[in-house]
Amino acid sequence: RRLAEARQPLWRKLPVPSSQINPYRIVIVLRLVVLCFFLRFRIMTPANDAIPLWLVSVICELWFALSWILDQLPKWSPVTRETYLDRLALRYDREGEPSRLSPIDFFVSTVDPLKEPPIITANTVLSILAVDYPVDRNSCYVSDDGASMLCFDTLSETAEFARRWVPFCKKFAIEPRAPEFYFSQKIDYLKDKVQPTFVKERRAMKREYEEFKVRINGLVAKAEKKPEEGWVMQDGTPWPGNNTRDHPGMIQVYLGSQGALDVEGHELPRLVYVSREKRPGHNHHKKAGAMNALVRVSAVLTNAPFILNLDCDHYVNNSKAVREAMCFLMDPQLGKKLCYVQFPQRFDGIDLHDRYANRNVVFFDINMKGLDGIQGPVYVGTGCVFNRQALYGYDPPRPEKRPKMTCDCWPSWCCCCCCFGGGKHRKSSKDKKGGGGGDDEPRRGLLGSSAGTSWRRSRRG
Repeated sequence: RRLAEARQPLWRKLPVPSSQINPYRIVIVLRLVVLCFFLRFRIMTPANDAIPLWLVSVICELWFALSWILDQLPKWSPVTRETYLDRLALRYDREGEPSRLSPIDFFVSTVDPLKEPPIITANTVLSILAVDYPVDRNSCYVSDDGASMLCFDTLSETAEFARRWVPFCKKFAIEPRAPEFYFSQKIDYLKDKVQPTFVKERRAMKREYEEFKVRINGLVAKAEKKPEEGWVMQDGTPWPGNNTRDHPGMIQVYLGSQGALDVEGHELPRLVYVSREKRPGHNHHKKAGAMNALVRVSAVLTNAPFILNLDCDHYVNNSKAVREAMCFLMDPQLGKKLCYVQFPQRFDGIDLHDRYANRNVVFFDINMKGLDGIQGPVYVGTGCVFNRQALYGYDPPRPEKRPKMTCDCWPSWCCCCCCFGGGKHRKSSKDKKGGGGGDDEPRRGLLGSSAGTSWRRSRRG
């Protein structure tokens, strides 16, 4: 029975109930009818004393009407998708057997640690290191496009604190796994906790996190006054990034190397600091270039088949979010045709009852699901799992055609045989020589999100 369940699809598409979407469709049709009558009236009644002005106004109204129609098309048939994590575990991550889940590389980008608080970046990194995923298949790359020694030292402190934070999260199934937001939650943190040592260890972990914050604050205070001779590393050598516009590339591996274990002796995910090379006269100060540098560096160190990029003020709100994405990307039927899986965003630190708090609810919960119903959502710049092969520009692999049932009892030139398959066999061979392009589908992006799965952005309103 378990084997039969493991062969089942890893996800399913759930259309929006008719009772919810049909009233909205009726409103769209009514508005379209009214719009047609209005445009007919405007065209049939020209202003004879101001024809140029009337013509310009009609052209603008036609353009706005077309824009409105294009905006309504994605909202016509929205869909949601549901994943089956238990089937994913049965197929690729069984207990007592080596995990066969695909490796994944996390990309975190930052530029100016004085404008993007280092404690927020540290929380993002800690939430990535503590995700519910095999540690040997999880790597985190932090791109420091400002070549800041403050970011370098912050990651060093973060790697040391992760040795205690990661085992604490996995031992007690903590959610969310960003300490700043976990300890600030105004909820009953004892709910569903049955281990008698939880209260004691939580109190000790909160104290250690407060000490960690004090150390980070000390680094920030020190970085506000740059020495005239520039920053100097602990071994006495000058910091290579003192000139942020002209410096060599820098790579530092904090975790994942030999001997990098947590306090319980378990292996930790890989954590890598990357600052790409900068030279004067070259326009290489954009996020896309930093992502390209991370793609090249990660291809040498880990070369995971999937890449998830986050902004430095994001954190993983659901520790199983990566497994949710793998339900699409590792699906035997659809996974090879996918380019990326885009997750929605949620925001902290804003008033949930304020309609102008810019939570982007309409965009992520309506427009993106509507786009998913017609082809696939757009890439919003963060919270997206990419297929590395798609970033390299390769086409999806062609599906293998199943061979026809044939026999060798008649010569190949004969159209008859005992199973009447000779003609079909030759046609199949001809199609195979021709490329079989009819079965090849383009890559698509899918909104692979379910209830509670998202990336949270830290925003103070």
